[in-house]
Amino acid sequence: MAICRHRALGLVAVGVLAMALGGLVYLTDRDASRSMLVPAVAALAGRGGFGVIGQWLPSFVHPLAFSLFSAAVLPAAAVWRQGICCAWGAMGVAFEIGQHPLVSARLADALQQGLGDAAPVRALSRYFVAGTFDVGDLVATVFGAVAAAALLRWQPNDRENDDGT
Repeated sequence: MAICRHRALGLVAVGVLAMALGGLVYLTDRDASRSMLVPAVAALAGRGGFGVIGQWLPSFVHPLAFSLFSAAVLPAAAVWRQGICCAWGAMGVAFEIGQHPLVSARLADALQQGLGDAAPVRALSRYFVAGTFDVGDLVATVFGAVAAAALLRWQPNDRENDDGT
């Protein structure tokens, strides 16, 4: 049981480090006015410390970190681990496609018609309409999910017999 807790803590620690790295991109390379959850830090803004990598690093980090966080609380079976990586990767891809100019306005309208005009719905609609679709972000999202799956596959299961439960 102690091994299980240590492995879960290790997954969470790697996820937190990945999210911190992604957060640094928002603090240094991104325009704070375009991010809802990241405050502007004048001392860091505009530093561009990540260069080209900063364009896609958050898209890589999100499915990686959230897959690891999820795996930390799910059964340590390969089917769960691989499935959660696929789910977070698919969610990231869906959110990126939702920003495509051919989709974003219709999606935002459908959200508001279907879910009303609550603040979270407006924020999500704004995300799609104001966001920028980027094929590089799609690729980074898939690589983030694959990287998480590889990390989880490399980490041994807690059970001798991995029957998917």
